[in-house]
Amino acid sequence: MVIDRRKNLMKYAEEAAYSSKGHLKSADWVSLSLKVYVTLPILASIILLCWQNMPIWLERTLNCIAFTFSTLALTSPLVSNQNQASQTIEDHMTLGNEYLDVYKEIRDMVSNGIITDEQSNQISSKMRTLDQRTNKLRISGAARCWSRCVINKEMDLDWIEK
Repeated sequence: MVIDRRKNLMKYAEEAAYSSKGHLKSADWVSLSLKVYVTLPILASIILLCWQNMPIWLERTLNCIAFTFSTLALTSPLVSNQNQASQTIEDHMTLGNEYLDVYKEIRDMVSNGIITDEQSNQISSKMRTLDQRTNKLRISGAARCWSRCVINKEMDLDWIEK
């Protein structure tokens, strides 16, 4: 029974680590997207206005960039509704930090060596609650990939037995 508890906690720890990093990177992605949607069309337009006699392929590429990102900026609810964007970033940060707290709690339990049924059930309950909240606030695909790339550099996962 103790081995099963420990094994389950390790799965929860890994899930909590990836979910934490995913939500934190989702917040970063939303913030970065807002900046890119506004900045790229402006930069492309400035280059088009200032650079005379540029190659036609470059002019078309810059026009395409300006059009695409202007359209994204105009149609994105995050750009048009700053309150929603701020709330989305804050929600991802909060949820990411809550997953991180569970991850640290599991790490502390494992390092102490004694894992009771009560502790295991508490972690299970916390993870279920966080997972339900994650279903309402999805981790974006870009953030998921980004988190996979940086998680080993930014978090200590060596203690989790694979």
